[in-house]
Amino acid sequence: MKYRYPIAAILISLCLILISWGYTGHKTIGLLTENYLTPSAKTAIKDLLGDTSIADACTWADDARKYPELKETANWHFLNLLLGLNFDEFKNMVDTLKQANVYSALIKAEETLKQKDATKKQRTEALKFVLHFVGDIHQPMHVSRAEDKGGNTIQLNYEGKGTNLHSVIDTRLLEHSGLKYDSLALKFNKIPKRKVRKWQRDPPIKWAWESYQISSELYAEIDAMKTRNIGEEYYQKHIPMVERRIQQASIRLAGVLNEIFKDEISK
Repeated sequence: MKYRYPIAAILISLCLILISWGYTGHKTIGLLTENYLTPSAKTAIKDLLGDTSIADACTWADDARKYPELKETANWHFLNLLLGLNFDEFKNMVDTLKQANVYSALIKAEETLKQKDATKKQRTEALKFVLHFVGDIHQPMHVSRAEDKGGNTIQLNYEGKGTNLHSVIDTRLLEHSGLKYDSLALKFNKIPKRKVRKWQRDPPIKWAWESYQISSELYAEIDAMKTRNIGEEYYQKHIPMVERRIQQASIRLAGVLNEIFKDEISK
């Protein structure tokens, strides 16, 4: 399959003010993840994070990219590709991208976290990136197309207020629930064991593929609308998807951490 666009043009930087899943979404993932961690993983994570909770650590990467020494990490939060790819094409393009993106950054952070000879500072930073990027890769608009910056330039009117597609999926639907992250984590913690086992068997490339498929559907849906005014009907239709993606991110994050820290001995 031939592509008319150079790879370098596929990925573009998002504005630093954008926050994936919002703080509420990321903290919900962090708190929900705790319910599925092994004692060994909890001990190792506590050793690295100290008094910082997992929920709070999940948002660190969004703040870190604003620091001059970590500004390069701004591009690590998303993966933008052409639409219309099948899975094999998608995987091949992701595997061959030279630019850093949320998939490659997640894999790199996991590798650093596994290195017993890495410094505690390096492993702590890697852990914080893993906590965040697993969340990002499950946010559909973070695996989408470059030309509209992951839906950021697609203007919508949600409940009488101007916004954009990225923001609606990121934060507005969760805000509409009126619940804080601790209440959301409690509400979302109804996951059958069979789903836990299934989701944890899926590799990261599938996590990204799922988001790519969902964002493709969201784009098509918006393109088919006669009006860009959305509200309660849109919320009712899409909040189950948001809930599922947060659940999957939490379960899979726990699976990754349990595997990495299965033989860890607290220092």
